[in-house]
Amino acid sequence: MGGRAAVISITRMLNQGLLLISPILLVRLLSVEAFGRYREFLLYASVLITFANFTLSKSLLHFAPHRPEHRQRFVDQTLLLTFASSAIALGTVAVLNALFDGALVGEQMLPIALYVGLFVNFDFWEHLWLSQRRIGAVFAYTTMRLVARLTVVVIAAALSGDPNVIIWSLVVLEGVRFTVAFAVWWRRREPYRSELPGSWREQLRFCLPSGTASVLVTVNKSMGSLFITKLLGPVALAHYTIGTYVQPIITVLRDSLSDVLLPEMSAEQRAGTNDPLFLWRHMTVLAAILLIGALVVLERFAEILIVTIFTAEYQAAVLIFQIYLLVLAREVMDFAVPLRAINRTAPIMHSNTLSIVLNAILLAVLLPTIGVAGAAIAFVVSRVVEGFYLSRQMARAYSLRVRDLARWGDLSKVVLAAALASVTLYGDYLTDALGLIGVLLHGGVFLIAYVALLVLFRVPEAAMLLSRLQRLPRALHSRT
Repeated sequence: MGGRAAVISITRMLNQGLLLISPILLVRLLSVEAFGRYREFLLYASVLITFANFTLSKSLLHFAPHRPEHRQRFVDQTLLLTFASSAIALGTVAVLNALFDGALVGEQMLPIALYVGLFVNFDFWEHLWLSQRRIGAVFAYTTMRLVARLTVVVIAAALSGDPNVIIWSLVVLEGVRFTVAFAVWWRRREPYRSELPGSWREQLRFCLPSGTASVLVTVNKSMGSLFITKLLGPVALAHYTIGTYVQPIITVLRDSLSDVLLPEMSAEQRAGTNDPLFLWRHMTVLAAILLIGALVVLERFAEILIVTIFTAEYQAAVLIFQIYLLVLAREVMDFAVPLRAINRTAPIMHSNTLSIVLNAILLAVLLPTIGVAGAAIAFVVSRVVEGFYLSRQMARAYSLRVRDLARWGDLSKVVLAAALASVTLYGDYLTDALGLIGVLLHGGVFLIAYVALLVLFRVPEAAMLLSRLQRLPRALHSRT
């Protein structure tokens, strides 16, 4: 499970490359305002991409292996549904933008429409290849796309320093990708082998719940940025973007673990095991060991990391970064996986709606009073409340008390071990003298103390991780 999660994580990290790598370079090539305007474009585009795609291409992960003889039919249906979905989404935004005299996305409507339309259409390859277990093809496609986008963005920024030039360069690049993808699809397209009545209805029934949930999650994550863009402008958005830099990383790691865990739990549920939450409890403790440790180190060295990686112009992002890191503690427990395993998805939809409403209320109250940091507080609070709601729903679904859901004793030991090990992070002498190298040295000492305390407290997952790490060199040696 760990190996599969690692493969999925790396692939998705590459997909997020433009959001993860480009800021480190662009903050040195663009002014804060120019970087904020570029991120404003990506913000609108990323939200619209979720609406336009609606997880339609992701449905191939289910239908392509489930009915391989009808794979081409489902690919073609996905393409037509994606075209319809993207046309509806972009058409709606264009009409609303015109009605409100450009208040929605302003003068960026044309490049956004072209970029999103070209981005989502004929972009089914990754999910199709994953369904066929062609990991090499997925890596090659994702890597080439990342390298091409980064190259175009950095060259455009270095030569012009103008966010509009960067945006139109990305539009042209997606146009090239779209043309090549269309040509390959047309050349490799196979004739249908037989009819399949009801296939449209079946695919729509599968996509509607997951697509709606995906839209709600994206809107909730992007709401802070949207409020900041409209109320405070591009400079504030630039600071918030850097302050929430870890968001895509957290999302990728959490989703990868969940995507690996869900089929295993579903299989155990069908087999009727005595403890259907056995794997989830173990994975929760493992997630706590990784995320809580990272939370402590990142909180301690937030300022030096932000200033060194993104320059002193983004000093204002440090507080946002420290507040947003608290989401790591919430992400330890993914209550949605056990609910999906028993096909109880309605509470997930309700929790997402609750989170969005609460986030919007808090943004309206906090953003005008305390500024950009209020957006980070609003998101963290909304996610925590959502977690409390889902924990109650999960307990009800499994006929358990909340205190019986997880191994709270071991989770408490993890928190205590992290707190005690944080003593090793005291002092600035190493970071003052060595900069980021000092952060790495401090982090290494913290890690040794943290792991030693976890073993001392007899947390089973810590011993298991150590055992796997000890066997890793032998495994690598045997493969070579």
